[in-house]
Amino acid sequence: MAGEKQWSRREVLRAGVAAGGMAAGLAPSVRMIGADASDEKSSPKPQTFLFLDWFHVKKGELQVVLDPARISADGQEKLAMYDRDFKKKFLRGSHGFRQTDVPSGVRIVPEVAERSKPWLVADQPWETKVSSPTVIHDEGRFRCWYGARLQGVELGGSALAYAESDDGITWRKPSVGTIPFAGSKEHNLVSGFGNGGAVFRDDHGPAEERYKYFEFAELSETDRAADAGNKARYALFGITSPDGYRWTKNPKPLVRYFSDTVNVAAWDAALGKYVGYFRHHFSSRTISRSETDDFWNWPDPQPFWYAGPLDAPADDFYTNCYTSYPGDPKLRLLFPAIYHRDDDSVNARLAVSRDGRVFQWVSYDPVVTLGAPGGWDGGSIYTQPNLVQLPDGRLALPFDAYNGTHNEAWFEIFYGDHGHEVAVGWALWKDGRLAGIEAADRGEFTTTTAQFKGSRIELNARTTRGGSVEVELAERGEALPGFTFAECVPFAGDELWTPLKWQGRDDLSSLSGKSIDLRIRLRSAKIFAVRFG
Repeated sequence: MAGEKQWSRREVLRAGVAAGGMAAGLAPSVRMIGADASDEKSSPKPQTFLFLDWFHVKKGELQVVLDPARISADGQEKLAMYDRDFKKKFLRGSHGFRQTDVPSGVRIVPEVAERSKPWLVADQPWETKVSSPTVIHDEGRFRCWYGARLQGVELGGSALAYAESDDGITWRKPSVGTIPFAGSKEHNLVSGFGNGGAVFRDDHGPAEERYKYFEFAELSETDRAADAGNKARYALFGITSPDGYRWTKNPKPLVRYFSDTVNVAAWDAALGKYVGYFRHHFSSRTISRSETDDFWNWPDPQPFWYAGPLDAPADDFYTNCYTSYPGDPKLRLLFPAIYHRDDDSVNARLAVSRDGRVFQWVSYDPVVTLGAPGGWDGGSIYTQPNLVQLPDGRLALPFDAYNGTHNEAWFEIFYGDHGHEVAVGWALWKDGRLAGIEAADRGEFTTTTAQFKGSRIELNARTTRGGSVEVELAERGEALPGFTFAECVPFAGDELWTPLKWQGRDDLSSLSGKSIDLRIRLRSAKIFAVRFG
């Protein structure tokens, strides 16, 4: 903006850390992550097709069937031209249409998450409450940054704290020794800046800015208009760290808006841009979005996702919980917390995007629900980044859980201690099972063509006691001999990953390199995914 001082990264690093932070360049008392380190290398993963939407499903068509006796001489020439120039072929037979690969009797149905017991609570002498966790799998362990409400008013009464775990179940809060609190550095507090956003790892940016998050804070008097209204007095600022322990604030406002909740940014490698999802207000609480080539220069976020005509009129979109599917950065997800004004409750839905810009609901039904009334997770639930995969294969998404509803928090503000408690738990799904294609009775669909590599095809599915899944392999529209429906061994049961078999054979090495379709028939069954391995 005109008249605004442009701060360079060098100036920011020289300025050091304010508000209880630590000057850049001082070493923490724990192991520092290498500046150019990336996540651990893993063995090649199987090619997996998740059925969260219709992306991997053919739409099918009504193929034209031509009566050979009625084709004119001119028509014969056109047939040859379509075959030569467009590889378009027409069926011969009785005049009319034939339905090919048209899905029927199926729908996408999400899985409702199980909820774990609390794994992060206020159990340190300096903590009164914990909230707003960010979890990433980094350097072979799970790392969590969360907001800690503190005893007393030092550091403004709250700080960013750090915890880590080897398995996502048992957590430790190491003494990192980076900022002072109550005359000591023997604690797990890492930043005195407010937490208005989710921490993310940025391997695209410079090493000294490897980790980033947004701080929601009031603008300085020189940075805001004299007549600015209450909400125009606030902005988001960039906070960066080389290691996740030592944090520096850039004084330049990045988003001038009252974004007073968990704002999420990430580097989208497929788009080649930073993407941000923010709190906005359009038709009440709304999710806004922006993207940029430079983290330090953001276009104004625009309203992106808000309650529509199929939502309840009393619904708000609260936090956005942008994340990606573990191991597949092109599969972007939102788990927005939906605030229901009519009963003061909060739960979460699931939306999916394959291009990073257009999202679609998987369902209007919640995928993360409240616990029993009065329980630790019975009042409100706010999902938080990121979706990670635990060592046992389960998918896990962190959430804040409150025993009270959204507006019951006001009682604590005005009455003092009102028993309004918060803890952090996991929303849990079995491997690959966020959603699936279901046939309540009978249904069928065909997958989009993909090149097969490997020696077998594995199925992730569940059937009723009398249900089944049958699969036929096809190449260029024709069933492959030996892999037809008639030769398929039907699957029944509930298995995460089980090999498909045809007449007892599951070694498909002979098909490696072929471009194939999977024709799938369901009877009282739900299929979550298939994979080549």
